[in-house]
Amino acid sequence: MTEIDPRIGSLARRIAGLPLRMRRRVLRTTFTLSGLVRGFEKTGHARLFQRLLRQPSREARRLEREVVLHNVQTEAEWLALLVRSIPALKRDTRRIAVSDPAALERAAATGRPVILTPLHMGAYVLSLACLMIRFFPGRPLLVLRQRDDMPLETAVIERIREVGVEMRFHQVTDRMGFLEAVRFARNGAVIVNFCDLDPAYGAPAPMPVLGLETRFAFGTDTLARLTNALVVPLACTMEPEGDLVRVGPTFEVHSSAPEERARVAALVRAHIEASLRARPEQWHLWSALRDYLPVTDTVTDDASRTKEADEPIRTAA
Repeated sequence: MTEIDPRIGSLARRIAGLPLRMRRRVLRTTFTLSGLVRGFEKTGHARLFQRLLRQPSREARRLEREVVLHNVQTEAEWLALLVRSIPALKRDTRRIAVSDPAALERAAATGRPVILTPLHMGAYVLSLACLMIRFFPGRPLLVLRQRDDMPLETAVIERIREVGVEMRFHQVTDRMGFLEAVRFARNGAVIVNFCDLDPAYGAPAPMPVLGLETRFAFGTDTLARLTNALVVPLACTMEPEGDLVRVGPTFEVHSSAPEERARVAALVRAHIEASLRARPEQWHLWSALRDYLPVTDTVTDDASRTKEADEPIRTAA
């Protein structure tokens, strides 16, 4: 059994050990009761949602409460990966629904490399593992990143392997790391390349969302072109009864021409914006929004200020 951080209390462990649907219900109930008694935490998201999403104040405040609950639930889901037994985790995957399973079946049937491009939303680790089991059995899962693994992530990877998915994180910090990812894809690995990383991660492209002049790191076009891969946009969200994987329109990259890069960037931009509009309370990176904007943009003063409550989510993501 994986060693758990001793700072995590016994109550949190017990809740994380519950079946997926039950732990969601327990967390929502305790969160609501605690908020009614002590007051709900104000994070600054309500003001942001009013301004960017044109939400009325009441709905914006509701979404702000959902942001805080989502952070709590996300921590519980990471902990559940460590404390739940392997049979129990496999039962949890039955609560994961896919919006368009036929799209993933078609992608798998081609035998071509596949690049999944999710956002940092929801409890995506178990959802991605579930997709591998259902649609890409026997293929390894390679998650691209630009930093070292943390102990929590290393422990989670081991648990996912026990579930039956050969999962690993792969650092892409230079040309050699990128070429190794290309080799993995050509050899059959399913690649996960998050589409919502800030431009500091490299190859930034303008992708304005929600009326903001945002830029995102963008290497999907090059990776897909070099591997002849199908690109499958995803957004994993947590629902009261389970998880939902929303599948966007699959596409491929035909050339390195500027107009082709612009076309693919437009597809990714549309996916990011649609995902944020559909479930804004579940994006993990609101507190880093200013990193996506020109230095002169001040629209995010309250909402993008890093909150202590967001730090566990940002680092886990």
